[in-house]
Amino acid sequence: MSSVLVIDDDTTILEVVEAILAKKNYTTYRAQTTSEAYHILETQPIDLILLDIILPGQGGMEFLMELKEKHPGIPVIIMSGKVRTDTSPFKHLALQFGAHCILSKPFTVEELLKAVEVALRGTCN
Repeated sequence: MSSVLVIDDDTTILEVVEAILAKKNYTTYRAQTTSEAYHILETQPIDLILLDIILPGQGGMEFLMELKEKHPGIPVIIMSGKVRTDTSPFKHLALQFGAHCILSKPFTVEELLKAVEVALRGTCN
């Protein structure tokens, strides 16, 4: 099954997403900072990244730009509850920076699983 790296500074989000994905047999790795994420990317095979926009230290969009240079084949789902991800300018910018999908928090189990499935197929709704 696919491996998913979840990057979010909110421990609750990490735990909930990990539990949901584990029930569907995804291997899940968690990082609260981009530094932790870089370490995981160096040591584990990752098929998909769920990336929060607002992170301590290096922000999600900056991380996304660097990630696309170093690991262009890994699809990324951008997620945020603090930034309005439903606005057209944000969507355009996130997709331009290399995001495959955008997920607004709070999201349902169904929304998360659908986003993960379509991102792993290389498409997004």
